[in-house]
Amino acid sequence: EARVKRRAPVRAEPTKFEGMNSKDHVLRLSALERELRAWDDADLAARIEALPEESKAWIASLGRGPDPDGTLDLGAFRGAVTRGRLKGVPDRAAGILTDGCLQDCIGVLGDRADFPSEADLHEVFPGLVERHGVAATRVMFAAAVLGDAPASSAIMKVLRSESTASQG
Repeated sequence: EARVKRRAPVRAEPTKFEGMNSKDHVLRLSALERELRAWDDADLAARIEALPEESKAWIASLGRGPDPDGTLDLGAFRGAVTRGRLKGVPDRAAGILTDGCLQDCIGVLGDRADFPSEADLHEVFPGLVERHGVAATRVMFAAAVLGDAPASSAIMKVLRSESTASQG
């Protein structure tokens, strides 16, 4: 009698957040949403205005207010981001709003960009804040943590330690 060895089923595609459990994901998503909510309206509006047309159109589709002229309503945008958490809206919005900051961060880190240390991140944080603002920098870092970046634990420590500086 031959014994048949059973193999574990093979998944076609890994899940998006394979490296973290659902509790970690919810905590990281909450941190990103907190950073997005803390973004000052005037600074956020200026950031949206500076986006490329395609990105601006996507943001506007989320933030259409009750006005028939279709102007962006930041309250409607913020509400849509919160309501769309299960559809990935907060991470997509953060990615669109902070892409320039992320590219700058990667450029400044250079060879250290894939696995930056906490010291590396503390080193680049002030320059990113100077060039992109506190809110964009913090949202970019929080989005990287949500995306399960290899340096997530270092990024979270930097976000916690820099929180006092960002309140000023």
